[in-house]
Amino acid sequence: MKKVLAVLLSLILVFSLTGCQDKKSQEEKKTDPKATEEASEEEEEEGKGAVNTESLSFKAGTYTGEAKGKNGIIKVEVTVTENSIESIKTVESSETEGLGDKAIESLTGEVVNNQSLGVDGVSGATVTSDAFLEAVEAALSQAGGNMEALKSDVVKENEGKTVELAADVVVIGAGGAGVAAAVTSAENGAKVIVLEKTAIAGGTTANGGGFFAADSRKARALGDEPIDTNLIFQKWMEEMDWLADATLVKQFLDLSLTTADWLEDHGVVFHKTETAVQQSHEEGTNGYHKYDDYTKTSEQLGAMLQKIVEANKAEVYYETPAESLIVEDGKVTGVTAAAKDGSVLRITAKSVIIASGGFVGNSEMVKEALNGVSVNAAGYNSNVGDGINMAMDAGAAARGLSAMVAHTFKVEGNGNIEGDYEFMELYQATSSVAYVPIIPWVNAQGVRFANEDIVYDRALSSNSVISQGDHAYFLYNEKLLKTLEEKGARAAGMRDKIAMGPMPEITPMDHGWSKLTEIVGKMVDGGYVVKADTIEELAGKLGMDPTNLTKTMERYNKDAQAGVDTLYGKDGKHMYQMSEGPYYAFKVSVNNLCTVGGIRINSGFEVVKNDPENGYTSIPNLYAAGADTGGLYSDHYAHTIEGAAQGWAYNSGRLAGAAATGNALGKSIDLLNQ
Repeated sequence: MKKVLAVLLSLILVFSLTGCQDKKSQEEKKTDPKATEEASEEEEEEGKGAVNTESLSFKAGTYTGEAKGKNGIIKVEVTVTENSIESIKTVESSETEGLGDKAIESLTGEVVNNQSLGVDGVSGATVTSDAFLEAVEAALSQAGGNMEALKSDVVKENEGKTVELAADVVVIGAGGAGVAAAVTSAENGAKVIVLEKTAIAGGTTANGGGFFAADSRKARALGDEPIDTNLIFQKWMEEMDWLADATLVKQFLDLSLTTADWLEDHGVVFHKTETAVQQSHEEGTNGYHKYDDYTKTSEQLGAMLQKIVEANKAEVYYETPAESLIVEDGKVTGVTAAAKDGSVLRITAKSVIIASGGFVGNSEMVKEALNGVSVNAAGYNSNVGDGINMAMDAGAAARGLSAMVAHTFKVEGNGNIEGDYEFMELYQATSSVAYVPIIPWVNAQGVRFANEDIVYDRALSSNSVISQGDHAYFLYNEKLLKTLEEKGARAAGMRDKIAMGPMPEITPMDHGWSKLTEIVGKMVDGGYVVKADTIEELAGKLGMDPTNLTKTMERYNKDAQAGVDTLYGKDGKHMYQMSEGPYYAFKVSVNNLCTVGGIRINSGFEVVKNDPENGYTSIPNLYAAGADTGGLYSDHYAHTIEGAAQGWAYNSGRLAGAAATGNALGKSIDLLNQ
């Protein structure tokens, strides 16, 4: 049950995913002749990093150790002889299937092969890696192991060496944008090298549920007509007050007529939803194409790269972060990168595409972009702005850094409540309570700040909380909690359900929310939820001015009794009267799935200089796509269509790939008029 719970929480809340180790070594992926020469020298150094087993001493036997991973406890059994680590077996783990478990598999081999704990964690799986090594350390400590010797750093076999490579196009990042760019470039004749800092393809894209496309074979099979992209364009630009780049928006929407079929032809498995997941996206804008199994997206994108390795002689380097752009006479001429084996890759290139996934994992950078407001990094946390910062170092301009896919809520205490509960029992009490429109939302001063019906659109509701600071309070009374527990949300006046990810209904309408008050009671006991008998007492416990909260609730209850929201116009049936205690305040903050602003690009997907006085001239040979780029939005994520961020990743990747390849090979590639 715990494993199922952890996996579903990772799926539904879109918590950050961990990476896995690709089974191919870096040497297997090098095809450049110079790299082959270096590889022969590396063979002479084989085994250089291994710990001398003579320095190890154990009490022979099998020992267990455990530590808390990303999704739960990781427990291992370690078998040792008197002077060696014989084997490591993971006997319990809730880490994400196909991702975290692969990181554990990789590290198991690293520790045993090197007879050391001083190995590098798997990039993109930091929490999982640290927990696994901690669990192994606990077991080896019981065996009497010398921790100082065991934890000494393993010297990488090619530390300090430089490998010279060359390509037509280098793509930095192997998420949705990077993969689309690399495949487009390779299939149009370019020699491509892909650099990915984590151990797998997918990036932020592997976190999401689906993408926007204006047309597809899947949609037509349902009888859907192509979506009017001119209508979407007008809606989009109006929402953005024309501060978005119209040339980019138009290309994105126009290419989205073909991209779903392109993805399907390249092995990505999805279906067209008959209706939008979120009710707010239904009016002629539903182009949402949902992955059949989002946990397979990384694998499918990785397979796309592997195909161009085999068919087009592309090279893909995992766990190899790009470190800097090579700039000569104002032109980008290549990239340097740090390979897993310790060597430095110096790659000359005719074009470079930055697609490293934004900066959701860089909390300070996000906080600065949001004018000091903190949000929860719930995306691919290895994305810390590497590509954006490299471009800035080369003189690039920024655009729309404050645009974030702030898209779900986190209730304080979520993940900290223990007990023998079914998944939905725990989820409803620690998450669903934030998605009930019939309750009042108040800020830290006790003032109501939103029409709570916007909870049906996660972009709008998340933005509303961010506008108030780091958090807000969602208020309940005991009567409402008991009504939900005994009868469900419809009995309390809620008119329509809320869906989340693969779950069609997270707010049960017509049956009770089992054990709700019991779990909420534990949240109160743990200090996560504040309970008080009166509004005045509640305000005091929350550090609010009692006058503010009292006035807020007096007006709310008066409107609820009359069945009308005189303040913000919420559906009168959703004005639930709370005139008696005890009262409960749930502290709610916002989850940030990814950033969608960054490097300024022009209509040709070229990165431009920070020279507005010259109309933003391009930096020769440098391109960007996906979440590293600004311009699709103004200062916030659009709610016009569902799946916009992922749709942009694929479409911008294709367009940037075509432009970069055209630059490298001296030819024109027009994806919009093929």
